[in-house]
Amino acid sequence: MLHLFCPNYRCSRISEIPITWLEQEGIKAIILDLDNTLLPWNENMPSEENVSWVQKVKEAGIRVVLLSNNGGERLQNISEKLGVVAIGWGIKPLTRGFKRAFRFLKVQSRGEVLVIGDQLITDVFGAKKMDFKVLWVESLSRKEFLFTRITRKLESILIKQLTKKGIMPGGKL
Repeated sequence: MLHLFCPNYRCSRISEIPITWLEQEGIKAIILDLDNTLLPWNENMPSEENVSWVQKVKEAGIRVVLLSNNGGERLQNISEKLGVVAIGWGIKPLTRGFKRAFRFLKVQSRGEVLVIGDQLITDVFGAKKMDFKVLWVESLSRKEFLFTRITRKLESILIKQLTKKGIMPGGKL
């Protein structure tokens, strides 16, 4: 069961993910987490660096869907700015939001999808249950929703266990 919390890949932040690497890995679509992955929690717009990265991904023909456990006007505004579909109230790690995102992506197989997120318990675990590849990024901010701060304590225990068992990917992209 522990393997369900182990990401396939690691990276510091999304803007460091090479588009050529995505293409080499056969990625046709990305399910992208919002808070502390695309932009710091509770901020209203991603950095120009991250906006530019999303645009380059789209120009490469890779589809992008935002999937967030939040929703509302803030998510909609970010979605419009980026020109991508957004699915709010995803209830990650449950599979409902991931299934909705997969339908929007219109790809042939789950192996063509990469989930990118900053949390093992919501993003990685949810993606693994769906048999998606998953890339874990460092959180953009220490400011987080109360529930997330609680799950981060569990996450630190998971990281220790994954590292101890030698199944946490060691290298970053």
